[in-house]
Amino acid sequence: MAKRNALGKGLGAIFTDLVDDGSPKPRYVVCGVEELRPNSFQPRRSFDGDEIKNLADSIRTNGIIQPIIVRKIDSGYEIIAGERRWRAAQAAGLREVPVVVREATDRDLAEWSLIENIQREELNPIEEADAYNRLLSNFHLSQEEIALRVGKDRSTIANSLRLLKLPSKIREALVAEKITAGHARALLSLQSAAKQMSLFHNINSKKLSVREAERLAKEAGKKTAAPKKESHRPGFRELETTLSRSLMAKVVVKPKKRGGVLEIRYRSDDELNRVVERILSSEIG
Repeated sequence: MAKRNALGKGLGAIFTDLVDDGSPKPRYVVCGVEELRPNSFQPRRSFDGDEIKNLADSIRTNGIIQPIIVRKIDSGYEIIAGERRWRAAQAAGLREVPVVVREATDRDLAEWSLIENIQREELNPIEEADAYNRLLSNFHLSQEEIALRVGKDRSTIANSLRLLKLPSKIREALVAEKITAGHARALLSLQSAAKQMSLFHNINSKKLSVREAERLAKEAGKKTAAPKKESHRPGFRELETTLSRSLMAKVVVKPKKRGGVLEIRYRSDDELNRVVERILSSEIG
């Protein structure tokens, strides 16, 4: 339980031994940049080129102040936290980087990677939702457990996961920041993908605000579907009533384009036997 609480407070609460306590003893080792592998559970899909370049410039001047956290794998080390620093170190021409080696399961890796990115606010809404979904699907965590680990409300996790139900074109627009998460939530209030896409195009073409999108979504949601045409031809309803009384069981007539189905419903074996007897008897003329 202590570990779960720590996870909700960021990586500093997990790796408490990395906090500088004034001890002269180094807490890291140095390894070649080629020995590191990207995090296989990294929720971040893309890294901004300018951001990496600026960090690389800083590393050339000041070096890597914070070591990269890794776990040992057969072919070297897999990054737990600090992939951005590793990429910038390569751009800066460094051959070696400081690392701290930790024991970590796949689930630890997925959780810690998500937490680091959330703490830095580096994930777009779809990346964050994908990461939550991976914890649900691959590691069978509940929404409540995920909420505890990342320090958010369960409703926030649920709303984030709902974004994955949007049509792919809308998800791509959200990643590209053509619409906001507020627009996406307005679209989610509509039940059909067709209505969502219609409003989405409206939002884009007219540059609608979130409030305007919410209003249109509410109006669209109030529109009810046209009532279904009566499937019975004239007289079928009366026929059902007559047969039901005669057989003492529910009878439904289902006409089709060619022919149809006469359905007799019963609730028990006794009722079935009674219906069969009445059909076979001469009482039915």
